[in-house]
Amino acid sequence: NNNNENNDKYEVKNVIVFQCGQCLSILSDSNYLVDMNESRGTVAFSAACSVVVVSDKILVSRKAVEFGSTYHGLSCQNCKANLGRKYITTSSHLDPIRSHFCFDVDAMKSYEVGRLSEEQPRNPMGMLQRLRIRQAQIMQLLLQMDRRVQHLEQKS
Repeated sequence: NNNNENNDKYEVKNVIVFQCGQCLSILSDSNYLVDMNESRGTVAFSAACSVVVVSDKILVSRKAVEFGSTYHGLSCQNCKANLGRKYITTSSHLDPIRSHFCFDVDAMKSYEVGRLSEEQPRNPMGMLQRLRIRQAQIMQLLLQMDRRVQHLEQKS
């Protein structure tokens, strides 16, 4: 399949914008990406646009992986679509996403700024995985630069 070949070769070079899957309102972008979890089908962000409504109601999860966690539901102000959760309390394995905006991948669409629509991958999670690889490469580079700076400072 030609689309799969394009997705395999796709490299994220710019900011990825995440939109409501129903009305296409902008929710957040990859600059605020905190976590992505394929098994839960979620992507977490440290910030979201004002169209994201945080419910006042506190709910308790009954799902096995997050059993007992409390959260507020997230919805789109414009179309009222359910988008995900904002956890208040979590078990220790979910601590990295507590207090963040956790959107369901199925509730979103995404695009990379500066790419034509026919060049965009069809799978948002695939695009995010490539972004994570790029972030890891940048972190490695920063760590190497830090070691070099420390070495130079010790010499002087």
